[in-house]
This record gives sequence, C-alpha cells and structure tokens, in this order.
Amino acid sequence: MNLEYFTEGMDCLMYCGLKLSPEQRILIENSLIALQNDNRFSGMYLWGRITATKNDYYIAFGYTNDCLKDRKYFYSLDQFQWQLLPFVQSPKIFQATTLAREPFMGDPSVMSYVKLDPTFEIVGNHVVGVGRPEVVKLKEEERLAAIVFIITEECAICPRGALYKMTDGRVIPNPMFCGLDNLQVDSQSFYQLYRLPRNDLKVNLSKRSDYNYPIDFLDTIDCVIPLGQAFALNLQRNERLVVIKSCLWLGMTFFHKINSHKHGFLYLGDGKKNSDLLFMY
Repeated sequence: MNLEYFTEGMDCLMYCGLKLSPEQRILIENSLIALQNDNRFSGMYLWGRITATKNDYYIAFGYTNDCLKDRKYFYSLDQFQWQLLPFVQSPKIFQATTLAREPFMGDPSVMSYVKLDPTFEIVGNHVVGVGRPEVVKLKEEERLAAIVFIITEECAICPRGALYKMTDGRVIPNPMFCGLDNLQVDSQSFYQLYRLPRNDLKVNLSKRSDYNYPIDFLDTIDCVIPLGQAFALNLQRNERLVVIKSCLWLGMTFFHKINSHKHGFLYLGDGKKNSDLLFMY
C-alpha cells in the first residue's frame, strides 16, 4: 500500500473486507512517514499484517533507487517502532518455513525446531538409501522474513505499465502511468508480479503483439500455477475499481482504480499457504 495515497487505498480495500481501525491507520501512516524520512526512501509502502497468538506483525518496505532490488523490509509489533527484517539466504530456512505448522507467536526471538523432509540416495533410477531427516533450529524473526519474501514472490501484483525499466537497469515507478482502461482491467494478462522476473525476457515479450520492452519485462499473473486458479479477479465498474485476490495465500489482495495511477496490495493473514486450492474446484 503506497504511503502517498494510504487512506484512499485502505478505503478501496474495505470493499473486500480488509480494514484497519482509524487509530491503526493514523498510527501506521505517521510512523511510516517518519521511517521514510529517517532512511531517505524514495517510496514507502505498508506490506500488511501477519497475525500471531500474542502480538501481530505489521510489515512495511521502502526503496531508494530500484523498487525491486533495493527493497528493505521492516516489522513492528506496536505499529510505531519499526525493526529491520533480516535478509535470509539459507535454503534450509526457507524449507523449514514452508514446513512449519505452528502459528506465529509474536515474539521475534522465540525458537522452534522443524524437521526437514528426508533425503533419498538414488542410483540408476532406484532408491538405494534414505537419509535421516535433519532438524533445523528456526528463529521466528527469520521465519517471518522468509514468509514475507515467499508471499511477495508468489502473489504481489502491479498493473502493466506501473513499473518502468530504465536503460541502466533500474526499475522505478512509471511517472507516465495513467492506469488501465475499461478494455484491459478484466484480463489477467495486464497484471504483473511485483518482483524480479523468473521467465526469460523473450518469453514475456513474445506473449504480446503490442509488447514494450521497458514495461513488459515482468512475469504476468496468468502464468502462475495452477493456471487460471491462482487469482480471482473482481471488477466493480460502478466504483471504477478492480480487486484481485490470491487463492494461494488467502489474505493477499490487490486493488487498482480504473484510469488512475493508484494501485496497491495488502496482506492480512496468518502466513499459511492454501494447500487445498486444487481440491476446491
């Protein structure tokens, strides 16, 4: 949720049940303004909230030069003081995060133990041995950072043209973006994943007859597996508003005002993936 139109964006998300109390809005907005000024960020955003048993985690991020590569994430337990989220690189931390079943406690220092899947020794297409499952010591602060990264990678959305790739490789918000029109808003091919692309550039460009290299370098959401089921698009023409919900991570919601540069996403959930999606259709 962009801090520039924080109140209006929250009002748009109220149509789909996502809301914060007036007191929370004021406290978060003011604290994020101070956080942006202290770090001299070019852009500041509220990412969302992950519910926990004791204290909920509020997540925000900002960037300086590149809105995809330079993002720094912060978390807060009181919506006032913000702490920098650690940068997680270990594959075992990500694996343990996806296997963790207990809810978040709300204490960044609490430790948990997660048993990883056993490894298999394969020779000639035959399993000849099974390794002992490894137990990983998982700090909740690292788990929080990992789950925020995973959710962002899989379902954070921006409309086509909202981000612009400069000739030096930097990605910035497109100052010329005026929003999607009535003929574009109901197609998932006009919405992109708000992260570094995974597909080859030629693949993304070849899908469009009207491709534009500076804006079509990102992956579109219509390619997310399961195809056609990962996102649910709801168009409210009377309100000139489109809302897209993630079916994989329930609680992640994107909004865009038609013919306007205003858009954003917000996650309000428990940090658990919907593993039953394929059985819901």
